[in-house]
Amino acid sequence: MTKYSGVDLTRNDNLRAKLLAEIAEYQRQQDALKLSGNYVNFTMIQTYKELIAARKEMLSRLPITY
Repeated sequence: MTKYSGVDLTRNDNLRAKLLAEIAEYQRQQDALKLSGNYVNFTMIQTYKELIAARKEMLSRLPITY
């Protein structure tokens, strides 16, 4: 088992799957906000954008496993 900064480099499939699921869920919620009636909650839309960006950044930093 190889470790780097406290992360097990040999198996990160679970973390990758969790991040992808969170990204999909936040995108779904963001889309729902954009489509919900007359009132657009720009603060929440921006929050979802930031949550999605943070998870994509974490995902990009994960080493690729084969």
